[in-house]
Amino acid sequence: MDHHYLQHSYNMLKIARFSKGVVPNMNDLVREIPLSNGLTVRFFDATRRYFGDYHQVRVKICLDVPLSADLFDDAGSYDAAVKILGPKVQAYLEIEHQGVPTLSTSEMVQRVIQQFINHSLPYFQNPAFPRKFVHSQLNRRALKSRSYIAMHHSNG
Repeated sequence: MDHHYLQHSYNMLKIARFSKGVVPNMNDLVREIPLSNGLTVRFFDATRRYFGDYHQVRVKICLDVPLSADLFDDAGSYDAAVKILGPKVQAYLEIEHQGVPTLSTSEMVQRVIQQFINHSLPYFQNPAFPRKFVHSQLNRRALKSRSYIAMHHSNG
């Protein structure tokens, strides 16, 4: 089961959506973990019943990374990044399990959180994570805008 979860977790991280403002319902906050790099990981329970006694257990994991001047080489780069990304970027991940009986949903939510803590938290807790993540989001935006411009020029 542990190997299966690791593979599942790895696949979910590969397809994780990183965006500029996905905010789950704050009433479903299950746990917060302050990290040594100053960030906080938040876990939200978005479980839903989908058939009879069976549920889709869905844990949404969010991590806000505020933009700060120390993440950049100079003030101009910081100002440009804030114009492009806004004051923060958010790492957002969903982990789902299907077919969970009602009596096991709470246990499954806690298991998902614990397995994330055991296997993925060190990556997000790394002191270099905020800088790397912000710069990756800037690169992603740059690629999208270049693709958009290239597409417009080839069609026009």
